[in-house]
Amino acid sequence: MCLTRSYQRETVVPDKAGFRHLSLRVPTHLNTDLSSVFGQRPLRPDTGIRRVGVSSEIIKGLPRFAMAFQPIADTMTGTVFAQEALARGRDGEGAASVFDKVPLSKRHLFESICRQRALEAVREMGTNGARISLNVSPEAVLDQEFGICETIRAARTLGLHERQLILELTEKQKASDVRAIRDLIIPFRKRGMMVALDDFGAGYNGIQTLLDLKPDVVKFDMGLINRIDTCEMQQTLISSLAEACSRLDIIVVAEGVETLPQARMLQSIGIALMQGYLFARPMVGLLPTPAPDIMARLM
Repeated sequence: MCLTRSYQRETVVPDKAGFRHLSLRVPTHLNTDLSSVFGQRPLRPDTGIRRVGVSSEIIKGLPRFAMAFQPIADTMTGTVFAQEALARGRDGEGAASVFDKVPLSKRHLFESICRQRALEAVREMGTNGARISLNVSPEAVLDQEFGICETIRAARTLGLHERQLILELTEKQKASDVRAIRDLIIPFRKRGMMVALDDFGAGYNGIQTLLDLKPDVVKFDMGLINRIDTCEMQQTLISSLAEACSRLDIIVVAEGVETLPQARMLQSIGIALMQGYLFARPMVGLLPTPAPDIMARLM
């Protein structure tokens, strides 16, 4: 029996962009009133997204990158629950290596560029009903210029709806005010956007953050499940955490799943949503589907 809460698949609208430099299109803002979010008038058409792409001096020194996607597989239905957008360097470096090359003063800007690039890719490729999961560091959520409100504007401008998105809070830094983040994103959650807590059990994302944020999705860090097929302690811990999330109406995703024994043990615990190299590696230029032979053996 699956312990985690059910979800509805939405029809979304696949990045042919390879490793091009930071040349962003500059969409015109929709006339959307976000004054309830910041307590001020909406940003003018010459601010916000335009600032992301307006000046070569602003983006000077930022690394070349492309957006890759990795699926979150539903091993119960054989479908894709979501596609996570991940930055990759020119030589295939992971997101952490790419972000290490970004000056601290431009981290929020770079995150915003990554999210906009991912949204543009999704608009071109389509997702067959899967949501798109966009990473954001906690402090960047509240940034009035390059934060989540600007990303929502970009999504709307590109014809995407909040219900097609998952906002995935990373563990890169400790959030100074999780409740402020929770309150800020209430309007978007009411319109169907999901909020995920990434790398639960590692870094700064723990029980207190879960209680304060009240996310829709919790992603168990791979460190919690890397020996779940052989370690009774991990089995007991994950089973208890999964049951608690179920009682709280929170969807559980297991990250870093690399072997069939791991996947089967997770299924026996009641976790159906999984992400990892067992199913697909992050890929640039397309939205990968979970390996059919693996899915067939798990269903």
